[in-house]
Amino acid sequence: MANRQTAEAFVLIKEEALPLRYRPLSGEPVAVRSLSKFDHVDRIDYVEGKDYLIDYELGTIRRVEGSQIPDGALNPLYGLIDFNHELFADFSNRAYTIYVDYSTESITGNKGLTPIDLEKSTLLKRLISKLNSGEEALYVVYGDSISAGGEASEESLTYFGRIKSTLLDLYPQASIRIENKSIGGEDTHGGVSRIDEDVVPLMPDLVSIGYGMNDQNKFPEGNTTSLEDFEKNLRYMIDTIRKAGDSDILLVTPCEPNPLWQHTSGMTNHYANVIRRLGEEYGIGVVDAHAQWILELAAGKTPASLLLNNINHPNDYGHWIYSKAFVPMLKKS
Repeated sequence: MANRQTAEAFVLIKEEALPLRYRPLSGEPVAVRSLSKFDHVDRIDYVEGKDYLIDYELGTIRRVEGSQIPDGALNPLYGLIDFNHELFADFSNRAYTIYVDYSTESITGNKGLTPIDLEKSTLLKRLISKLNSGEEALYVVYGDSISAGGEASEESLTYFGRIKSTLLDLYPQASIRIENKSIGGEDTHGGVSRIDEDVVPLMPDLVSIGYGMNDQNKFPEGNTTSLEDFEKNLRYMIDTIRKAGDSDILLVTPCEPNPLWQHTSGMTNHYANVIRRLGEEYGIGVVDAHAQWILELAAGKTPASLLLNNINHPNDYGHWIYSKAFVPMLKKS
């Protein structure tokens, strides 16, 4: 049965072909536009044959000469190694990112999740109780700039907005209110310093904790946060929330930053492993965005096609990758 892959992001370089994440079905419509929302009034719709070519047999897309699609090679960071983004006024991929819809036989998205899956998982007991009763549930999003929504075009397309949407699809009678207490540029030291003030008094039904991107940042004197301190800081946040009540907790692993950025330590997976291990130890859910991100890279997605700021902030498709990790977490448990 065919499924529709929607708003898959690409930054196309010159006339070089990039693989589509899934094999497209020949004869089915392909839509390519400048913005992720298909009905956005400011979008530019590109024309197959004139602006881009799809190779249905190989499953690739590429620009054609003279295309309206901006050439990603014009980004000032293109081709630079160990770059310092602060030396450039504009280094974003926003102007170069396109979004593609196509039909595929591969299964994509958050399909197959049922209320029974949530109830069997036991990871979201308090939240599910609220959703079943029809009471308003409070979801507190806590973390760094990615959890603040960094580079998503609107809240509904952030990973936490998509998780909310997935839950409401399963419980249409329910209501979920999001309180975002994330701060851009923050690492786990900052999270520890304000958890008692910014999270505990809200008595949330669900808290997601998303750190690691800024903690892994590399500097001459070492990473921002050592792995030992990273674990200690996460433990403090988890313990503090648990002592205050019975809030459900989800831990979120970070995506991979641009490997050519001078502050990329190459150790993001180690920070993600700390999060995975704490999830198992505490018996709380882990939204393993990092694992999903690695699968995308292995399938041929480029960092530029996933990171809108070209450094460490996911685009709309990147946030979808984050939210995609929500389903296997529940089914696995």
